[in-house]
Amino acid sequence: MMIDYKLIGQRLAKCRKEKRVTQEQMAEYLDVSTAFISKIECGRTQINLERLVEICHFLQIEPAYILQGADSASPAYMGGELSQLLSQCPREAIPLVKSILEDIIAHFGRNSPASDKTAK
Repeated sequence: MMIDYKLIGQRLAKCRKEKRVTQEQMAEYLDVSTAFISKIECGRTQINLERLVEICHFLQIEPAYILQGADSASPAYMGGELSQLLSQCPREAIPLVKSILEDIIAHFGRNSPASDKTAK
């Protein structure tokens, strides 16, 4: 698997800007130069896992989002993938898929820690 450092850098830059953090602030926190931060965000330098975790901690974001573009805390998590799978599903199978999803939701609803507290 090839690592796309340009895409990683774009995601980091996007998150940094959303948090209204400057490259200078991030560089100061990491004790690196702003040129280094710029190179990371442009994908011109490789970033090691330790440094990535430091940046994610500083920006309060999940490394999974930076590496894979997936934010499991987001309400839209895997929405696109599920939609694509449904579009490939035969029309006559859609009611079955709906029923299975309803069963899964009911199962996890009954077994979630929140439902355990309310049942007592």
